[in-house]
Amino acid sequence: MLTKILVPYDGSKYSVKALTRATELAHNLDSEIILFSVVNVGYISPPGLLGIIKSKKEKNAIKKWSKSVKTDTEKMLKIALKKCESKGITASYVISEGEISSKILDFASKKKISLIVIGSHGLHGIGKLKTLGSVSRRVSENAKCPVLIVR
Repeated sequence: MLTKILVPYDGSKYSVKALTRATELAHNLDSEIILFSVVNVGYISPPGLLGIIKSKKEKNAIKKWSKSVKTDTEKMLKIALKKCESKGITASYVISEGEISSKILDFASKKKISLIVIGSHGLHGIGKLKTLGSVSRRVSENAKCPVLIVR
């Protein structure tokens, strides 16, 4: 039975579509949804720093930037959470930090997720390419549970 549905969510149009599909499934199967977002601060660098940290001032700027990204991510997830709850679906969210696909797979395994519903592309992908996104591809190839890829 599909009791826990994991939705990797980054606010992209494909993750919104994945959440819509997950809410339909959750409603029909009386499942809970867990929204999961990964902040990969390794890719985050304020303009002008080029990822090179030399001074305390620059370290503080990156720390502040990282906190800002996490705060924005939490706001985005709270809005998505309200959409689920307005449809009578039990939902929660988790924010993790690190490499995206491995964090999704680790979380799904540890929490015994029944189904992963993921968008075919995310915010970090190239929108004009109509190929499967690298994160969704890795998740679908390595997950221990079923994966529904929404396009």
